Amino acid sequence: MSLSPKIACLITAIAATTLPNLAAANVFPEGYFQLTTQFREGNNECLVVKAEGQSVSMDSCKNVPVQLWKATPDGKGYFKLTTQSHEYYKQCLESGENGPGVRKKIGSYMHACKNQQGQFWKVTPAGNGYFKLTSLFREGKNECLEGNQKAGSNGGVTFMDSCQNVSGQLWKVKPKK
Repeated sequence: MSLSPKIACLITAIAATTLPNLAAANVFPEGYFQLTTQFREGNNECLVVKAEGQSVSMDSCKNVPVQLWKATPDGKGYFKLTTQSHEYYKQCLESGENGPGVRKKIGSYMHACKNQQGQFWKVTPAGNGYFKLTSLFREGKNECLEGNQKAGSNGGVTFMDSCQNVSGQLWKVKPKK
């Protein structure tokens, strides 16, 4: 028995809007959490907002408001990310541009929450509790958020780069302590 074209189309539409939301819902707990990468979790480094230029980078994990992230779904398969401290200022994570010069300066950063493509994030499960993050703005260019080491040449600044199976692009939630 085959489905009518209208029913098949409806099922596809429901799956397209529901499955991404389920991926994000299965990754992010309610409330606040920390984010780390496979590359940096062994060094106990988490995603943090630095005061200088509001850039986002990796640094030693601490239970501080600039490292406590919250995901807010948009209902269309994307979500916005903010920290406990930046929620008050209504600032969200912006993906930013790609390129070596950008990476050394600011990379991804916090910006006033708006309906901008760079602030709508999508989760792609990568197995074993890890996932990749891409923004609506960079999704068409197949770019993912990459975490860096704090002691590296870019000072731990996160940036968008070509999606690959590399440990710096495999993110994981660390529950709030």
